[in-house]
Amino acid sequence: MTLKEFIKSKTFKLNAIAAVGITIFLILLTMLFLRIYTNHGGSVDIPDLKGKTTSEVSKILDRKDLRFQIRDSVYSRETAPGTVLDQFPKAGMKVKKNRTILITMCALNQEMIPMPQLTDISFRQATNIIESSGLIAGTIEYKPSEFLNLVLEQKVKGRNIRVGELIPKGTTVDLVLGGASDAQTSQVPVLFGHNLTEARMTLGEVFLNLGTINYDESITTDEQKARGLIWKQSPDPDEVFETAKGSNVDVWLTIDETKLVAKQKKEEPDNSFF
Repeated sequence: MTLKEFIKSKTFKLNAIAAVGITIFLILLTMLFLRIYTNHGGSVDIPDLKGKTTSEVSKILDRKDLRFQIRDSVYSRETAPGTVLDQFPKAGMKVKKNRTILITMCALNQEMIPMPQLTDISFRQATNIIESSGLIAGTIEYKPSEFLNLVLEQKVKGRNIRVGELIPKGTTVDLVLGGASDAQTSQVPVLFGHNLTEARMTLGEVFLNLGTINYDESITTDEQKARGLIWKQSPDPDEVFETAKGSNVDVWLTIDETKLVAKQKKEEPDNSFF
């Protein structure tokens, strides 16, 4: 029998149909296996665990066939001790069942650190030490002294703190600097478009304090507060050129781009001849 005759034969046709059928069956079987193995369609929404205790987290995640693992413990004044401070992945995301959710807990006790030596050094040196020690630079006030901008006192909540005294990490430390007997002034900086971190740095460079922080109606969550930009300040540098060193500058923040754009256009010079 020639090859051409074999191809036209009934035996060849039956074998070819059988081969195609087996191939299709194997493909479908493989797809079914992969569907089962990867738990296709079995994803679940991650619940919001913030503010929950570990026992509450365990019950919530068990109902969704999820697991959790504590990855860190950090102290925060804004969160109750022993509850979830943060989580990853975030709430609302979809994951497969049996996925492990990493959580950060709010520590039961705040870490205590010794008060560093801030007096008898320059303001710039003091702020660098404060930041590297895990503390927060607070307000500035002045006392008459022949040593300008030298740190004379270090305070926490109005009380002088001696070097080595244990204070909670993250404490705000206020500084008293030396100043001339006559009032010293600083030029009011433009804070428009800056976030709070940038504003604090800018004000600190000219020995001014960040005063009242105001948020407009566009900001309703902590995440939005972190993204907020300054669109108004008081004193306004357009109206007040200088202010006394150690003074406060109040700010207003927004995430409303129309306010930021409107303010920017208002400040742009008019280059037209008419």
